Amino acid sequence: MVFALSSTATEAEQPRVLTVKEGYTPPKASSSNGRVVPIQHAAESKVNFGAEVYGIDLNHFTSADFELISDALHRHKLLVFKEQPEMLTPQQQYRLTACFDPDETTGGFAHGADPLLFQGNGVTIYGLPNRPAINAQPQVHILGRGELPPNHFDFPPGFKVKGIDHVDFHLPPHIPQEERDQGASRFYQWHWDGSLYDIPPPRVGCLLAVRTPKGPDVTVHWGDGTGRTKKIAPGATAMVAGSRALELLDPELRNTVMHSRIEYAPHAFQWMSTAHSAQLGHILETEGLEKPLDKLSPWTKDKICIYPMVWTNPVTGEKSLQVHGQGAFKLYLKDTPDGKEKIVSDLKEVRAFMHRIMSPVLSPENIYAHPHKEQDVILWYNRALWHSITEFPESYGPRVMHQCNIAASDHPSG
Repeated sequence: MVFALSSTATEAEQPRVLTVKEGYTPPKASSSNGRVVPIQHAAESKVNFGAEVYGIDLNHFTSADFELISDALHRHKLLVFKEQPEMLTPQQQYRLTACFDPDETTGGFAHGADPLLFQGNGVTIYGLPNRPAINAQPQVHILGRGELPPNHFDFPPGFKVKGIDHVDFHLPPHIPQEERDQGASRFYQWHWDGSLYDIPPPRVGCLLAVRTPKGPDVTVHWGDGTGRTKKIAPGATAMVAGSRALELLDPELRNTVMHSRIEYAPHAFQWMSTAHSAQLGHILETEGLEKPLDKLSPWTKDKICIYPMVWTNPVTGEKSLQVHGQGAFKLYLKDTPDGKEKIVSDLKEVRAFMHRIMSPVLSPENIYAHPHKEQDVILWYNRALWHSITEFPESYGPRVMHQCNIAASDHPSG
């Protein structure tokens, strides 16, 4: 069964009180047995991030393990933990993620309090149909599509997670269903994780593969008239590096983004919920379909997020173009630190600029599509990578992932 969001439960009426983070210090150890092996990408690939980690049991990681993990993550931006002896528990997934931000004290989910999703037969579930929370650790949510395994935490038998569908979000024409059944796919939404309003975006994301779809590779179609495609594993998470996106801009445009900022819409995901995405999943189409600002949940100007376009890795000093094209509401453009600022508020112009700076990196040779393996865990540096979900045929079976995102203690400052 698929449980729909209760018609009487709204975010304001039924907030989920998140557990405050208890101080957690991993057990001390003098050294780590972890081994970091960079991912070997295909010869034609321009991807230069990602590493596999062996020898660390994330259910029992030590302080020395975490020191190795933290340094490796900032340098490689994506870590894939292999050979985990058991499924990572939600509690340990939360603890691992929380260790990256010791100054964060609330332990809150990066998108705020969850609404009531389902209540019945002694079971209460919070979240959204495509993102239910695990009661044992409510900052850990289930993503994917399909029926959960039997006796999966507090979820009732037959509980299904609602999957993404580009037909519900992308501008037509959509991929015909018969082609989708044969493995035609789309990038759903290129983004970094964050609410884009009030709450600071996470420093890291953590994803556990519980169930993965089984079937041949799918073919992702760009849908932008170029005819570009890319073969990837079903259910893969596509990723690109913000540093590569910055590198590909011409010098004049690169100079502009280095000194410019983006203002994101209040309650950006509500605002865009009635609009259409471009078929590549990086910007919205300008059709006047965004939800009016006075129809959104209550908001105040002081909680609107205005972020620099370029963020800096605190360990390596590397610069990354970190922008969310679909949530962009207004631009503040400058060519020099002390130059005159040009404010762009026309949404068509905003999106034309976002397309100009985002589209160069969204080419097959720059994209790494991570093929999830059951029981593997991935960590990514959310302030240096963009990612997108990809679609796969329903006949391939369920995709069940546990994701942990925690609101950071700070907003990006460049």
